[in-house]
Amino acid sequence: MYSRLDYFLLQGSSLPLILHCEILDITWSDHAPILLTVGEGREGGAGKSTWRFNDSILSDPGAMAEIEQTLKEYFVLNHTPGTTPEILWQAHKAVLRGVCLKWASRLNKARQADRLSILSQIHIAAQANSSDPTPAHLKTLLEAQARLSDWNYKALLFSQRRLKARYYAFRDRPGRLLARYLRPMVANSRISHLVIDSGRRTVYKPLEIGNALATYYGELYNLQPDPLLPSSCEDRVDRYLSDLHLPSLTPTQRDGLMSPFTELEIATTIQSLPSHKSPGPDGFTDTYYKKFSALLTPHLLSLFVSAAEEGRFPEDMLRTTIVPLPKPGKSPTLCPNFRPISLLNVDVKIYAKILANRVADLLPQLICSDQVGFIRGRQGPHNTKKLIDLIQVIQTYRIPSVLLALDAEKAFDRVDWMFLRKVLLKFGFPVPVLQSIFALYASPTASVLTAGFLSDQIKISNGTRQGCPLSPLLYALVIEPLAQRIRQDDGVVGIMVGPTTYKIGLFADDILLTITEPTESLPRLREILTEYSEVSYHKINLPKSQALSINVPNSTRKSLMQLFKFEWREDYLQYLGVKIPKSPDQLFDLNYKPFLSHVRQLLFKWKKTSLSWIGRMAAIKMSLLPKLLYYFRTIPIRLPKSYIEEVQSLLNCYVWNGKRPRVPTRLLNLPIRRGGLAMPNVHIYHRAAVLASLAEYFHSPRPPQWTAIEQSFAKQYLITTVMWLTRRQRPPLPELLPITRWYLHVWDLSRALLLNTTSLSLATPIEVLTHWITDFDSVRWTSKGIGHLHQLILGGNMMTFEMLKQRYKLTETWRLSYYQIASVIRRPGVSLPPTLPQIPLSPFASFVVKPSTKVKLLSVCYEALNVPSLDHIWSFQSAWEGEMGMRIPSQAWEGAFSLDRGAYRCASLMEVRRKVLYRWYLVPARECHMNKSVSSICWRCLLLKGTMAHVWWDCVTLEPLWRGVSGLVEKATGLILPFALADYLLGVSMVRMGKWQRKLFCVITSSTMLLIARRWKQTGVPTVRDVRDMVNNVRDYELMARHIYDFPQPEKDHWTLWDSMLAAECTAASGLPAQRGS
Repeated sequence: MYSRLDYFLLQGSSLPLILHCEILDITWSDHAPILLTVGEGREGGAGKSTWRFNDSILSDPGAMAEIEQTLKEYFVLNHTPGTTPEILWQAHKAVLRGVCLKWASRLNKARQADRLSILSQIHIAAQANSSDPTPAHLKTLLEAQARLSDWNYKALLFSQRRLKARYYAFRDRPGRLLARYLRPMVANSRISHLVIDSGRRTVYKPLEIGNALATYYGELYNLQPDPLLPSSCEDRVDRYLSDLHLPSLTPTQRDGLMSPFTELEIATTIQSLPSHKSPGPDGFTDTYYKKFSALLTPHLLSLFVSAAEEGRFPEDMLRTTIVPLPKPGKSPTLCPNFRPISLLNVDVKIYAKILANRVADLLPQLICSDQVGFIRGRQGPHNTKKLIDLIQVIQTYRIPSVLLALDAEKAFDRVDWMFLRKVLLKFGFPVPVLQSIFALYASPTASVLTAGFLSDQIKISNGTRQGCPLSPLLYALVIEPLAQRIRQDDGVVGIMVGPTTYKIGLFADDILLTITEPTESLPRLREILTEYSEVSYHKINLPKSQALSINVPNSTRKSLMQLFKFEWREDYLQYLGVKIPKSPDQLFDLNYKPFLSHVRQLLFKWKKTSLSWIGRMAAIKMSLLPKLLYYFRTIPIRLPKSYIEEVQSLLNCYVWNGKRPRVPTRLLNLPIRRGGLAMPNVHIYHRAAVLASLAEYFHSPRPPQWTAIEQSFAKQYLITTVMWLTRRQRPPLPELLPITRWYLHVWDLSRALLLNTTSLSLATPIEVLTHWITDFDSVRWTSKGIGHLHQLILGGNMMTFEMLKQRYKLTETWRLSYYQIASVIRRPGVSLPPTLPQIPLSPFASFVVKPSTKVKLLSVCYEALNVPSLDHIWSFQSAWEGEMGMRIPSQAWEGAFSLDRGAYRCASLMEVRRKVLYRWYLVPARECHMNKSVSSICWRCLLLKGTMAHVWWDCVTLEPLWRGVSGLVEKATGLILPFALADYLLGVSMVRMGKWQRKLFCVITSSTMLLIARRWKQTGVPTVRDVRDMVNNVRDYELMARHIYDFPQPEKDHWTLWDSMLAAECTAASGLPAQRGS
């Protein structure tokens, strides 16, 4: 029993790393565990670990109460006149760490107390039995080991319940759990080694790796002393910026930026923080700030005001932890191939987020519309669509051009703070605001975290940190001078379309240039880039910058290749994740065809995963649909019908696991409230993406640049006007770009659904009347604020001239024009809405009337197009109605489709309810037609035909179950429903239910259906006790998931009804008088 049979086998070179080895006591098997302690082979033994706030202690009421009380007492006792806000705030962290450590230790000891006691008993018994092996000592040892086994078993059961609660809440639903399940196994992200000193040395130890990265980042974040770079003196920067025509903030905008911080602003920012993100070096998480927001916000306000006034934070607050993430497709053994992500302290991140929210509102007015990165209302697809239009222009007019995608080296990390300050002043930022911003850059330091080890600290004197909410906005401002220099320099010749020249497009640091006359433009461009680099430390990596020549003679191209060492491409450029070819005709072959192969490969890998029917649909919506929509939005070209059908076919095949579909695809595509499961409809999504692009014409006052390019080919006609005309009414537009014709074609096919009318829409712009009324002056009406027809309607009828005259201050000279409009609106075929105080417009029409960048155009268009035909009856509906011998109103069906909304998070319960509704299950009456050997008689009662209604409801063996469930529903909810299939199985009851009654009713009936489904083709029938046990399990998992994952508590919890019923039953069983539950 005590022989030494277990060993560790190690390489001889690893022996110096061994610190300690010990054989421990035998606990629950016949082998003793061996403890081996391995060192890292460096000075200091263990690495420097950082403390982190333990969010789990907040689930303990005692810990929560003590932390809250400590905060109150601390701030009351220490908020004295002699204490600065910085000291008060920083010291509170030290106090709270002590409280949190105490409670973490206390809770851990409480959890482990019994186990440690048992282990101590085992140790004593083992020693006694080893020195004096008697039956009594052996019995004592075995009893102690049995107690340890019981403790471990209970701990295992608790862990299993937590795990089941996690799967209950997230399994087969879009989220992290499903994403990790679908994601292929990736290699360990730990850095195994680094090659440093120009390849002369390799380091393997984590601390050495961290220090090597710290040395590299220390050089990168302190560029000023570098002798290879010219000094960025202020005079040179001032001269550089003085020549640029950049906009400036208005006095009102400056006043808004300088407005004092408020508690409401801080509290709102705290609640908007993304959850479960890694904290900064101080260890306090976003959960801490959210839980104690009311107590912390006043003191954060004092801290932020003080920091903004003094222009600095305490150095400890500005410490950051850099986490190096390997760049995809690059060797993870070289320092430059990692992206440094900065983990900021959450309090600093809140401050930066407040400033970012204020600055973000102003950027659309300060930054030209060809910069689309991190600017509200602008998106990457705006630039790709502009580029496609420009290539069409280049090819149409045979313009010799070069497309140049510049690769900026460490763009965010090389920003010079002095240059940034000068740029902000150039844009008109007030000095107090600059002081507030540069409080974030007052002596910051950083350490690199690798494999749990922190490197030595480095100072930072340049760069905007990747991980700070304000950084992308500051970078957009600091790169704008370069973009403006290129725009206003005549030496760089762009592509002229109408009155505008297009040279540059930016997405943050991704710069793409479209230039003509390359022999003159490229040398001048090089000078501009060099000049900007000298004042800002911006550096272009020429060998990685891609160049694509179009219509350039071969001799010219060869000479350019000799002079400019770009990566000259033959066929296409890679930009923002898509391939941009020389001709728009190649867009489909270069982008959509490879994507189809990617879909096939991905779905093939997913076939090996065991997901449910609902889970497979969730996988498509979460992982594949965003990629597909990115292509649809970025390259909204006409696609072959066969391609869309093939993509849809692949998705359907995966959802049905390669088997015959049991539910029509068109039904699954519908929203849940209309009877479907929101399965993506590829054809409708493609059409919606095209319509969303067309709708961007209505953005004002700054529509995307690509709309201006396409508009210039419509000559004097506005696209936003001619689209409201029918094909026959539209004027000939021979020069219109092909993609614009495609937009209008899709609009013509979809306008009735988008506008929710087949006649004249009340969202029609007044300008359209110029095509219907001779010499109609629309400008007069728009000058009075009347831009659309709906503004002339009141109560379902056109306003009288006297009403309009009074409302819009019109004169008698408008009367003729009024009658002309009235003649159009009142003509036959124009149907006005019924008399209503407010004219109802469709969501798309509402956007046209009042455009906003906050409107999700793609969703609006998809929902408008994804509707069934009016009063359509699906086969499952008519089949149920036929078996029941009754007609169910459409309103009752719609109520059944959404009946279980919010009742539970379990996908299995939702799935079984839908499957029953859809008549998914192969009952004997249906299966006998597919397999002649199968009888049509019910397998339970062996008496009657096994129809859907019989197998799920009418069978005599099921009647006691459903009678018991009916009594359970009545007892728990107080509802008295007709004992009928329509009410209990389909949920199309006409009885009015309260919200929490409805939810509990769904839990009980769905649990019953799931139990019946689990005994499919078995003669055994679930009992009411089984239903009660399942409902209890659902309740436990639901409440545990709420507790663990901090789900919001419903205003009226339907589990209160269930708990009240159980309490009443316990009271009745004990013989005590019952008390009504709350």
